[in-house]
Amino acid sequence: MQHRQGVLRLISELDQDLELLAELAEQNTRATARILAGATEDLDFAALGYTIHNLYSLLENYALRIAKTFENEIDASRWHRDLINRMTLEIATVRPAVWSRELARHVDELRRFRHAFRHVYDTSLDPDKLMLAQKHVPLAVSGVQGAHATLIEKLRVLAESLES
Repeated sequence: MQHRQGVLRLISELDQDLELLAELAEQNTRATARILAGATEDLDFAALGYTIHNLYSLLENYALRIAKTFENEIDASRWHRDLINRMTLEIATVRPAVWSRELARHVDELRRFRHAFRHVYDTSLDPDKLMLAQKHVPLAVSGVQGAHATLIEKLRVLAESLES
């Protein structure tokens, strides 16, 4: 069983992650604007890819904090994808669902891009694929921001019901 202090710490960490999410989303917006204004250099595309990479990494850490707090087990073989799917599950008497299946789909598209981005060594980013991934960013960011408020409310109720 969780203790109140662990849930309260999780709330603080998730709130801090949400603040950083807003900062990263702003960087992403600026990088996107450069491309939409006509920037065509590889470095411009790499900058946008970097912002998507960072946004996904934050979302993954957000989910990982939750999984470690409540479930305490992560399968090493396919944990990135499984972690996203796990956030759609409500685990009775343990924790509420964190993300809708639709939101998880957008986050998973960012995961796929991040995987490809991390393994681009001898070629340039494909601008079309980059912009396809970018379409999921605002949906993932706004979805997580909306889901966060609901989750925090439920975690506060949970914390009140737990022993210190």
